[in-house]
Amino acid sequence: LPKIKALDSTVKDALGSIAQLLEDELVATEDAAARAEAELSAWETENDAKAGEKNRLKVAAGQAASVAAAARMAKEKHARAISSSVVPAMMKRAEAVLAGLSMSDVPELVLQLSGGGDKQKEQAAAALAKLAYYNADRVAIAKAG
Repeated sequence: LPKIKALDSTVKDALGSIAQLLEDELVATEDAAARAEAELSAWETENDAKAGEKNRLKVAAGQAASVAAAARMAKEKHARAISSSVVPAMMKRAEAVLAGLSMSDVPELVLQLSGGGDKQKEQAAAALAKLAYYNADRVAIAKAG
């Protein structure tokens, strides 16, 4: 029983560390999104015009917002898994399988980030975040784009 209690404490500490990492990532991505939106707003004010869909600042702001949304979703899913007494890794694998995502989808998702509409970019960013969160091969995702 003492070994089981010690293991339980270790697991809870590890899951708490993951929760803190997810919170830190969320804060960082929200800050990046706010900075990108501020840059876009400053450009629009300076030029007395609305940025077009292909404006680099508008694209960057949209991508940053999508990444922040994906980070928020990852944090919420982790919290739901913990509150349901499910090991987050098991929940993540099941969700990835259910979503039909695989590492072979990464190049297409990266292309969608750079060339699709706002909704398509948001979905691609969320899918990439899901793959990165659910898959240990984050390096391959980073190398893809």
